Amino acid sequence: MAIDRDAIPAPQMDRWGRLTVGLLVFLALGALGGGAALVAAPDGSIMQMPLSMLEGSPFPDYFVPGLILGGLFGLGSLVVAALGLRRARVAPFLAFAIGVGQMIWIMAELAIIKGVSILHPLYFGVGLAIAAAAVAWGWPTFRGWRASRD
Repeated sequence: MAIDRDAIPAPQMDRWGRLTVGLLVFLALGALGGGAALVAAPDGSIMQMPLSMLEGSPFPDYFVPGLILGGLFGLGSLVVAALGLRRARVAPFLAFAIGVGQMIWIMAELAIIKGVSILHPLYFGVGLAIAAAAVAWGWPTFRGWRASRD
């Protein structure tokens, strides 16, 4: 069964699209800064995070977490934002994945470091907002895809 791509609308840059892209860029800037600081000083000294916070985790230092933070949530969010600006049909779905991934990242971080900063609820909220806005933004595209399969 072939899918009629013309029946699947591209996501519009309506208020939900603009909100999602804006939140992705906000997340990207924070993640790139945090990731770069962790990769540059894997001992956590730039961010004043002692290595003892990683006890019981699979990481000996902050290098790999910095790569994940900067790569997935920094560069990845920028790529998804660019796809959104190009109105790529996949953009809202990838944005949803980034938002959910951000919430999982924060929960895993809290479980590992066993400490809370103001950034944890802030960035959990950003992930939640990205996921929610992406659903509203991508809903017409999803409906078009579903209809094309019938």
